[in-house]
Amino acid sequence: MNIQAWDEIYGEKNRENLQAFLESQTDSYAILQLKRTDETVEDRFMRYSWLENHGREPEFDHYDVVYVGELSSGTELEDIFVKFNVDHPQDFRGHSLSVSDIVALKRAGVVTCHYTDSIGFRDITGFIPENYLRNAEMALEDDYGMIDGVLNNGRRQEPESETREMRGEKHGQGYGADSGHEERSSVLEKLKNTQPSDHVPNQPKPSRERGLE
Repeated sequence: MNIQAWDEIYGEKNRENLQAFLESQTDSYAILQLKRTDETVEDRFMRYSWLENHGREPEFDHYDVVYVGELSSGTELEDIFVKFNVDHPQDFRGHSLSVSDIVALKRAGVVTCHYTDSIGFRDITGFIPENYLRNAEMALEDDYGMIDGVLNNGRRQEPESETREMRGEKHGQGYGADSGHEERSSVLEKLKNTQPSDHVPNQPKPSRERGLE
Protein backbone atom coordinates (compact mmCIF):
# COMPACT_ATOMS: atom_id res chain seq x y z
CA MET A 1 0.00 0.00 0.00
CA ASN A 2 1.27 3.48 -0.80
CA ILE A 3 0.88 6.72 1.15
CA GLN A 4 -2.07 7.93 -0.92
CA ALA A 5 -4.04 4.70 -0.50
CA TRP A 6 -3.32 4.72 3.24
CA ASP A 7 -4.57 8.28 3.57
CA GLU A 8 -7.79 7.41 1.75
CA ILE A 9 -8.50 4.74 4.36
CA TYR A 10 -7.06 6.22 7.56
CA GLY A 11 -6.53 9.87 6.70
CA GLU A 12 -9.65 11.31 8.35
CA LYS A 13 -8.77 9.98 11.80
CA ASN A 14 -5.21 11.24 11.41
CA ARG A 15 -6.45 14.73 10.51
CA GLU A 16 -8.84 14.75 13.46
CA ASN A 17 -6.06 13.79 15.88
CA LEU A 18 -3.71 16.42 14.45
CA GLN A 19 -6.38 19.09 14.71
CA ALA A 20 -7.21 18.08 18.29
CA PHE A 21 -3.53 18.39 19.22
CA LEU A 22 -2.85 21.71 17.53
CA GLU A 23 -6.09 23.34 18.68
CA SER A 24 -6.01 22.03 22.24
CA GLN A 25 -6.63 24.80 24.79
CA THR A 26 -4.32 23.09 27.29
CA ASP A 27 -0.76 21.79 27.14
CA SER A 28 -0.80 18.51 25.23
CA TYR A 29 1.30 15.89 23.50
CA ALA A 30 0.89 13.75 20.40
CA ILE A 31 2.41 10.41 19.44
CA LEU A 32 3.25 10.03 15.73
CA GLN A 33 4.18 6.68 14.21
CA LEU A 34 5.13 5.70 10.68
CA LYS A 35 2.35 4.59 8.37
CA ARG A 36 2.53 0.94 7.34
CA THR A 37 3.22 1.57 3.68
CA ASP A 38 5.82 0.55 1.14
CA GLU A 39 7.43 3.99 1.35
CA THR A 40 8.12 3.74 5.09
CA VAL A 41 9.49 0.18 5.32
CA GLU A 42 13.15 1.22 5.38
CA ASP A 43 12.59 3.95 7.97
CA ARG A 44 10.83 1.90 10.64
CA PHE A 45 12.75 1.61 13.90
CA MET A 46 15.81 3.29 12.42
CA ARG A 47 18.07 5.60 14.38
CA TYR A 48 18.28 9.24 13.39
CA SER A 49 21.93 8.72 12.40
CA TRP A 50 20.79 6.14 9.83
CA LEU A 51 18.55 8.74 8.22
CA GLU A 52 21.39 11.27 8.21
CA ASN A 53 23.81 8.78 6.68
CA HIS A 54 21.33 8.20 3.85
CA GLY A 55 20.64 11.89 3.28
CA ARG A 56 17.16 11.54 4.77
CA GLU A 57 15.07 13.22 7.43
CA PRO A 58 11.67 12.41 8.96
CA GLU A 59 8.82 13.27 6.56
CA PHE A 60 5.57 14.51 8.06
CA ASP A 61 3.43 12.86 5.37
CA HIS A 62 4.86 9.45 6.32
CA TYR A 63 3.44 9.65 9.86
CA ASP A 64 0.07 9.21 11.50
CA VAL A 65 -0.96 10.98 14.71
CA VAL A 66 -1.96 7.86 16.64
CA TYR A 67 -2.61 9.40 20.05
CA VAL A 68 -3.21 12.78 21.66
CA GLY A 69 -3.18 13.40 25.40
CA GLU A 70 -3.06 16.18 27.97
CA LEU A 71 0.45 17.12 29.06
CA SER A 72 0.58 17.28 32.83
CA SER A 73 2.87 19.74 34.58
CA GLY A 74 6.35 18.32 35.04
CA THR A 75 5.92 15.55 32.46
CA GLU A 76 9.03 15.07 30.34
CA LEU A 77 9.81 13.07 27.21
CA GLU A 78 11.28 10.16 29.16
CA ASP A 79 8.09 9.94 31.24
CA ILE A 80 6.08 9.65 28.02
CA PHE A 81 8.46 6.98 26.71
CA VAL A 82 8.00 4.86 29.85
CA LYS A 83 4.22 5.34 29.82
CA PHE A 84 3.87 4.14 26.25
CA ASN A 85 5.98 1.07 26.92
CA VAL A 86 4.85 -0.21 30.30
CA ASP A 87 1.52 1.52 31.01
CA HIS A 88 -0.35 2.08 27.74
CA PRO A 89 -3.54 4.17 27.94
CA GLN A 90 -6.54 1.90 27.34
CA ASP A 91 -7.54 3.78 24.18
CA PHE A 92 -4.04 3.68 22.66
CA ARG A 93 -3.98 1.60 19.45
CA GLY A 94 -0.40 2.09 18.31
CA HIS A 95 2.68 0.02 19.06
CA SER A 96 4.91 0.68 22.08
CA LEU A 97 6.87 3.90 21.67
CA SER A 98 9.94 2.96 19.69
CA VAL A 99 12.85 4.28 17.67
CA SER A 100 11.60 6.32 14.67
CA ASP A 101 8.43 7.44 16.48
CA ILE A 102 7.97 11.15 17.08
CA VAL A 103 6.62 12.88 20.17
CA ALA A 104 5.17 16.36 19.63
CA LEU A 105 4.71 18.63 22.63
CA LYS A 106 2.66 21.79 22.93
CA ARG A 107 3.51 23.96 25.92
CA ALA A 108 2.11 27.48 26.27
CA GLY A 109 1.12 27.37 22.61
CA VAL A 110 4.61 26.43 21.39
CA VAL A 111 4.88 23.18 19.42
CA THR A 112 8.14 21.17 19.43
CA CYS A 113 8.87 17.77 17.88
CA HIS A 114 11.23 15.07 19.12
CA TYR A 115 12.46 11.97 17.28
CA THR A 116 12.67 8.85 19.47
CA ASP A 117 16.26 7.68 19.05
CA SER A 118 18.06 4.57 20.29
CA ILE A 119 19.08 6.57 23.35
CA GLY A 120 17.11 9.67 24.26
CA PHE A 121 15.37 11.98 21.80
CA ARG A 122 16.53 14.09 18.89
CA ASP A 123 14.90 17.52 18.59
CA ILE A 124 13.74 18.21 15.05
CA THR A 125 12.62 21.54 13.65
CA GLY A 126 10.27 22.23 10.79
CA PHE A 127 8.70 18.77 10.97
CA ILE A 128 5.06 19.91 11.05
CA PRO A 129 4.47 21.99 7.90
CA GLU A 130 3.95 25.69 8.48
CA ASN A 131 0.50 25.67 6.87
CA TYR A 132 -0.84 23.27 9.52
CA LEU A 133 0.44 25.48 12.33
CA ARG A 134 -0.87 28.62 10.66
CA ASN A 135 -4.32 27.13 10.05
CA ALA A 136 -4.52 26.01 13.68
CA GLU A 137 -3.47 29.43 14.90
CA MET A 138 -6.06 31.15 12.71
CA ALA A 139 -8.73 28.87 14.16
CA LEU A 140 -7.70 29.79 17.71
CA GLU A 141 -6.93 33.48 17.39
CA ASP A 142 -9.73 36.03 17.15
CA ASP A 143 -7.29 38.60 15.83
CA TYR A 144 -5.43 37.77 12.61
CA GLY A 145 -3.04 40.57 13.51
CA MET A 146 -1.69 38.20 16.19
CA ILE A 147 -0.71 35.41 13.78
CA ASP A 148 2.84 35.09 15.06
CA GLY A 149 3.64 31.39 15.43
CA VAL A 150 2.31 31.09 18.99
CA LEU A 151 -0.98 29.21 19.16
CA ASN A 152 -3.84 30.89 21.00
CA ASN A 153 -2.09 33.91 22.45
CA GLY A 154 -5.21 35.76 23.37
CA ARG A 155 -7.96 38.15 22.48
CA ARG A 156 -7.69 40.99 20.02
CA GLN A 157 -6.88 44.33 21.54
CA GLU A 158 -9.90 46.43 22.43
CA PRO A 159 -10.25 49.96 21.08
CA GLU A 160 -7.99 52.31 23.02
CA SER A 161 -10.85 54.47 24.32
CA GLU A 162 -12.85 51.45 25.47
CA THR A 163 -9.84 49.85 27.09
CA ARG A 164 -8.99 52.96 29.07
CA GLU A 165 -12.56 53.42 30.21
CA MET A 166 -12.78 49.83 31.43
CA ARG A 167 -9.59 50.35 33.45
CA GLY A 168 -10.70 53.71 34.85
CA GLU A 169 -7.75 55.34 33.20
CA LYS A 170 -9.27 58.44 31.63
CA HIS A 171 -9.92 61.97 32.89
CA GLY A 172 -6.30 62.57 33.77
CA GLN A 173 -5.65 59.23 35.47
CA GLY A 174 -2.43 57.39 34.69
CA TYR A 175 -2.19 54.30 32.57
CA GLY A 176 -1.55 51.43 34.97
CA ALA A 177 -0.25 47.97 34.08
CA ASP A 178 -2.78 45.64 32.53
CA SER A 179 -2.81 42.55 34.78
CA GLY A 180 -4.74 40.59 32.15
CA HIS A 181 -2.06 40.99 29.54
CA GLU A 182 0.43 38.19 29.20
CA GLU A 183 3.42 38.79 27.00
CA ARG A 184 4.51 35.88 24.87
CA SER A 185 7.64 35.66 22.80
CA SER A 186 7.70 34.14 19.35
CA VAL A 187 8.19 30.43 18.70
CA LEU A 188 11.75 31.11 17.60
CA GLU A 189 12.66 32.91 20.81
CA LYS A 190 11.06 30.23 22.96
CA LEU A 191 12.91 27.50 21.11
CA LYS A 192 16.17 29.38 21.61
CA ASN A 193 15.50 29.54 25.34
CA THR A 194 14.41 25.92 25.69
CA GLN A 195 16.91 23.90 27.67
CA PRO A 196 17.34 20.13 27.15
CA SER A 197 15.68 18.11 29.85
CA ASP A 198 17.91 16.28 32.29
CA HIS A 199 14.96 14.60 33.97
CA VAL A 200 15.55 10.93 34.66
CA PRO A 201 12.49 8.98 35.83
CA ASN A 202 12.87 6.68 38.81
CA GLN A 203 11.12 3.94 36.90
CA PRO A 204 13.42 1.61 34.89
CA LYS A 205 13.26 2.35 31.18
CA PRO A 206 12.71 -0.32 28.52
CA SER A 207 15.61 -0.92 26.19
CA ARG A 208 15.56 1.03 22.92
CA GLU A 209 18.47 -0.64 21.14
CA ARG A 210 16.38 -1.39 18.07
CA GLY A 211 17.97 0.87 15.47
CA LEU A 212 20.51 -0.10 12.88
CA GLU A 213 23.39 2.04 11.70
